[in-house]
Amino acid sequence: MEYKDLIYTLYCDFYRQTGQEFTTIKVLKYIFSISVEPGFKYIFLMRICKYFYMKKKNVIEKILFKILKFRFRKLQYKYGIDIPYTTEIKEGFLISHFAGIVVNSHVKIGRNCSILQGVTIGNNLYKGREELATIGDNVFIGAGAKIIGPVSIGDNVTIGANTVVTKDIPDNSIVAGNPAQIVSRKKSVDINRNYKTTDEFFASLEIN
Repeated sequence: MEYKDLIYTLYCDFYRQTGQEFTTIKVLKYIFSISVEPGFKYIFLMRICKYFYMKKKNVIEKILFKILKFRFRKLQYKYGIDIPYTTEIKEGFLISHFAGIVVNSHVKIGRNCSILQGVTIGNNLYKGREELATIGDNVFIGAGAKIIGPVSIGDNVTIGANTVVTKDIPDNSIVAGNPAQIVSRKKSVDINRNYKTTDEFFASLEIN
């Protein structure tokens, strides 16, 4: 992950959380404010840990990375969120409510994924410990939902509360129940997805 990728990803995450445009001062004020959403605070530190994990580090950066990992671990216990910073999650990630969230590090998540409390995305031990879900873009995962094993979740999918997914789900579907059944065919809920493209974002920084 390059530094520019980190900045753009944080911008997308921030916009999805707040609906506001990105400035360093605005983000820092939000991070350290009383009203900051725990989910965003977790995602913010997760992204930074991922950046340092992937880059070639000097001695000072190695020390900083250890401090960041320690802080990240404390947030996992504090907020009840277990999503490793090594997990492949694209920009626009949103945790609307926290606690009881577990995502295996081998899961792959696309753009603009929204996760609510009590969600588990894990493996099916009968099919392999490292064979996990691949989740498309613009997916909404409701409270208490479970996604188990090497399933493929399409784009624009809504997974209802307490739904148990063990089979593939096609694009533009709403699923519910245990096991998951398609109950409707339409796109997922749109929550602050109209942020700038990469080129538009960096062009706006140059103008400012």
